[in-house]
Amino acid sequence: MYKVMVVDDETWGRKSISKMISELALDVEIIAEAKNGQEALELIRMNKPHIVVTDMNMPIMNGEKFLENLHKLHGDIRVIVISGYSQFEYLKAALTYQASEYVLKPISLQELRNAMAKAIDACRDYMSLQQQKKIAKDILKLRREEFLQNLAGKRITNLSDIHNQAEELRIETANGTYRLGIFMFRQFNEVTKTKFHGNADLFMFSAENILAEVIRDENPLAFKSDDRMSIGLIFPESSYDMEQIVRCVSDFHDAVKRMLSTDVVAGISNVIAGFDRLPEANGAANDELHRNKLDFSGLSFSSAENPIAGTSAGILTSFDLKALGHAIGSGNVKDGRKLLAEFVQRVGKRPSTTIRDVHRELAKILEIAGTEAKGLAAAFPALFDGGQTAGILDFQQLEAFVAHLAEAISSHSVDNDQPESAHPIAQIVAFLDANYFEDVSLIDMATRFHMDPSYLSKLFKSVTDENFIEYVTRKRMEKACELLRSSDRKINEIAELVGYENQRYFSQVFKKFTGMTPSEYREAKSS
Repeated sequence: MYKVMVVDDETWGRKSISKMISELALDVEIIAEAKNGQEALELIRMNKPHIVVTDMNMPIMNGEKFLENLHKLHGDIRVIVISGYSQFEYLKAALTYQASEYVLKPISLQELRNAMAKAIDACRDYMSLQQQKKIAKDILKLRREEFLQNLAGKRITNLSDIHNQAEELRIETANGTYRLGIFMFRQFNEVTKTKFHGNADLFMFSAENILAEVIRDENPLAFKSDDRMSIGLIFPESSYDMEQIVRCVSDFHDAVKRMLSTDVVAGISNVIAGFDRLPEANGAANDELHRNKLDFSGLSFSSAENPIAGTSAGILTSFDLKALGHAIGSGNVKDGRKLLAEFVQRVGKRPSTTIRDVHRELAKILEIAGTEAKGLAAAFPALFDGGQTAGILDFQQLEAFVAHLAEAISSHSVDNDQPESAHPIAQIVAFLDANYFEDVSLIDMATRFHMDPSYLSKLFKSVTDENFIEYVTRKRMEKACELLRSSDRKINEIAELVGYENQRYFSQVFKKFTGMTPSEYREAKSS
């Protein structure tokens, strides 16, 4: 199977191309996405794609520079350029750096299929037998990891399917006994930002490589969690007793501390028999991990055989929770901030507080906030999806999360006090109506109006009954129709006036919108 990376600065553009590729029924798999050339080059070292599908007009490192670096550093990767521009410099760069295909947006499924087939043929011709063997090994590793992820996530439950897939993937320990270790990392977000430009996948890739070196096993049975914040590792009982596991975890922590400047938090399950019980092992290992103390430096380690004693008393009383709910519901931002600050202070004064204690209290707080502040969860989805709270493993992360939550509640209360005329969508629509011909994107609008892009997308659709791109395209096409009916301007001039530099692309969009080419439309309306 050929691995594909999609590079585009527009989120919707990446997702659209990825979705189309997945529908082609070709021997390809999307393994990574990047928002610019610089990020793509970093991810290529980790994911090693065979084919890169890229846009050209991108920030930080544009497509032309990206193609140059890609050709220089990874000449074995085949490239498909999908761009909304047919500028000579872009075409020349694609030709110079041997892109397999150059296709203009909007691309049809058939055009994409042809381009991918051509790239696959080029890959097949380029690969040596040695490369193919290495790819097969890498793919086996990926398939094993996917199999373990699906097992742990209860997406494969049939015993026969489990045994058949384990045999196909040459996993000899599938029927044996084992312990499962789960590893997470304190200061995860901070280290990701400072060392990996905010790319969590690069952090996890580095951690996995360190783990593989520590294990010194050619095929360690390791897998990332669904949220890609923890690593699971299977310790066959035949090869690892508890003493060896402790030594392995300690060595792993020392290496992570030295190379990534962060601490490991670990949980080890009891002995489990059979891969069909991997979900049970996963739950047990996670339970142990969450027994670790929140405010702790160095290696944090708890196992089912030697668990860390935890606390059961809650940090917030029922009275505290009611007071917080009343403050949020009444819009009393000052009291809400004060109560949240007191919660953090209590945690700081209680050294015995475990990770589980804090996660439980945060779940209660978020439930109250979501109930009392209508629309808060939709406005700030990242706070409520569980991903951020799951990653809170130390006091600094707790402080940052609660501060973010307090700011969100405050901002939401202010927005709800504004009159309906100040509704941001009305302002955004007015801006788009006046500036539809400019190169505006959803991210631009979210930045301009200080909104979460995901929330803006949902809110825009609910208010206008159109998504952002549909609205801008409709405005452009309506103006184009007006100009075609009422003026003698050339079609390329009209294309530029409504925001399209490329006449061919404009004509394609216009025909999709009206069912006619611009020339056909003008002729029909003049007769």
